[in-house]
Amino acid sequence: MSIEAPVAPTTLPMLQVDGFSKRFGEVQANSDVRFDVHAGEVHALVGENGAGKSTLLKMVYGVYEPDEGRMLIDGEPVALGSPAAARSRGVGMVFQDLRLVPAFTVTENIALAANPGPVLRLKDLAAEIAEASARHGLAVHPNARVRHLSIGERQRVEILKVLMTGARLIILDEPTSVLAPQEVDALFAVVRQLTEAGFGIVIVTHKLGEVRAIADRVTVLRAGRTVLHGVDPDDYDDEQLIEAMVGRAVPALPAERGPVPPSDVPALELTGVSSRGDRGHEALTDISLRVQPGELVGIAGVAGSGQRELCEVALGLRPTTSGEVRIGGASVDSARDAIGAGAASVPEDPVADSVVRRLTVLEHMGLDGRRIPARGLGVDWAAVRARMTDADARLGLRIAPAKRRLSELSGGNIQRVILTRELALDSSLVVAAYPSRGLDVANARRTQEVLLERRAAGSGVLMVSEDLDELMALADRIVVMHDGHVSGEVLAADFDRQAIGRLMVGGTS
Repeated sequence: MSIEAPVAPTTLPMLQVDGFSKRFGEVQANSDVRFDVHAGEVHALVGENGAGKSTLLKMVYGVYEPDEGRMLIDGEPVALGSPAAARSRGVGMVFQDLRLVPAFTVTENIALAANPGPVLRLKDLAAEIAEASARHGLAVHPNARVRHLSIGERQRVEILKVLMTGARLIILDEPTSVLAPQEVDALFAVVRQLTEAGFGIVIVTHKLGEVRAIADRVTVLRAGRTVLHGVDPDDYDDEQLIEAMVGRAVPALPAERGPVPPSDVPALELTGVSSRGDRGHEALTDISLRVQPGELVGIAGVAGSGQRELCEVALGLRPTTSGEVRIGGASVDSARDAIGAGAASVPEDPVADSVVRRLTVLEHMGLDGRRIPARGLGVDWAAVRARMTDADARLGLRIAPAKRRLSELSGGNIQRVILTRELALDSSLVVAAYPSRGLDVANARRTQEVLLERRAAGSGVLMVSEDLDELMALADRIVVMHDGHVSGEVLAADFDRQAIGRLMVGGTS
């Protein structure tokens, strides 16, 4: 199941989309969209949340059928009625919301997509996976069960799965959202190798630095329409691309912030905390950490270094094997304790940890840990709606309409619902894991502003991010984790990308 080079490049596009339109009820997701990809190129697709990027790519991959328009592969008109049909034509896709079976091993998940033949030789396939993961710098253990993997490790499995199924055109939907800088560099090295061999790559990203680092051309969607089609990103500066995406300029973060006020009672204090992971291993080892009121502390680390367990321990969601957790001076042994002490939470994986997909946006806004307004024996939905309207107006993240089910929303739109619900609370502590993951430039910036507003209002903020530039722009301190322990701490005045990177992989500052 080695990765074979595609057919020799031709002057025809590998993929050509001409006039795709798609409507879901009252929502026009795409309207007369044009898009194409040539062999041997990386074509970036960008736009704000809800711009129609995911819908477009799901039509290309056969998940949806377009209402209008046509698609050509190697110059031949095709109608792909299913992902299986798309794969048979050499189209592979890594989704933003990962498509893995948690109870299966890495090898079993890849076998589901790889179609290895009438005889399933898992041992041979596991050896191929181990070799491919080592060759591409996407470290995963073939025999690990997916339910025990971090989000970053699951992303690597998805990328390997597509690479090993013989796709000629590979769609990567937000592939770097859970990767550390070194892992992004390794992924881009893989992408360059593939394009040199004649593969076509589509990459969806909200990070303009990544567009400039890897993309040969870029297409911008806004409100479901093509605004810029296949242009050279070097012909546009960041401000022009952002304005094309969102239709307006996005302000920079404030350069100056007030000092952290002195306080005898930390917003969050972990003392000698150790905790086991889902596989029974020691996920956290002797962690001591303080977050003061009015301080934003960033947590950096390669995926799987203990960040998720740290957030869960801080919020009383994961038991400790030793040590103590306090929020605002109050001991925390459960989620109820954390909520009672004034904690708000943005989880690492909102879909798995904080979302009931069949419930509406309005119903989710009632699940914020506060008492739900009652009317007689039922819920006072008018009061919940008023609370939602107020939160949406104050935070300005422009969440989806109240009646939309979360199962109908993209990952970025789901993230905005959770951010609005949690960051609107008058909390003494905010634990935010990857808060801007999956957000477009404008909403990521607004989320960052809201976190700084919570800091200015006196909340302690503990923020995990895979984006070092984001942490360095927001944090008063960055605490670096490696293999379940704190490998170092860097003050804002001493921020250095390479030094932090060394700490992330277990080196010294």
